Amino acid sequence: MLQESKDLQNSAVTKLVNILSDSKKEFTFKAPTGSGKTYMMSDFMNRILAANANIIFIVSTLSKSNLAEQNYISFKELSDNNTFPNLKPFLINSDSSGEGSLYIPTDCNVYVLPRDLYKDTAKLKKEGTFLNFLQTMTDTLFADSKGKSIYLIKDECHIATKNLDDVSGYFVSVNSSLVNKFF
Repeated sequence: MLQESKDLQNSAVTKLVNILSDSKKEFTFKAPTGSGKTYMMSDFMNRILAANANIIFIVSTLSKSNLAEQNYISFKELSDNNTFPNLKPFLINSDSSGEGSLYIPTDCNVYVLPRDLYKDTAKLKKEGTFLNFLQTMTDTLFADSKGKSIYLIKDECHIATKNLDDVSGYFVSVNSSLVNKFF
């Protein structure tokens, strides 16, 4: 990759981090296809996590074309090769853990959620797994609560979606919510 491209990516991520610290509630980042949005998203999350380990990210992305899995693989590779060592990604899926219900571990900090997995008819929503996960990660009412702040990144945000509106209260609001529209 050309140094000029790397410099542009670095500059864009620096601006995003600064926007976040400037108390913006919501912002949109747009870049052309092939410009390295997933890489920049990884860099952004890595920088935020380096500064505050009490944050987790939900990356909601399109379900078609395996985009969520592609994002997860990229995040995992960038973490494993120490490019962005603060990322601990997990791909949320609809596979049951044995005979039990769906399971989302609480020891990761980047959760990739294929958008269609959280719709009214989906197992993840009907079983309450995702809502329980959000409550465990944020609420302080339970003994096993993690007290985390959750940032929502909507990848491919130009495609309107409202599937997470009913749980939007769990996402950071006011001064740090990247969210609802990001990459």
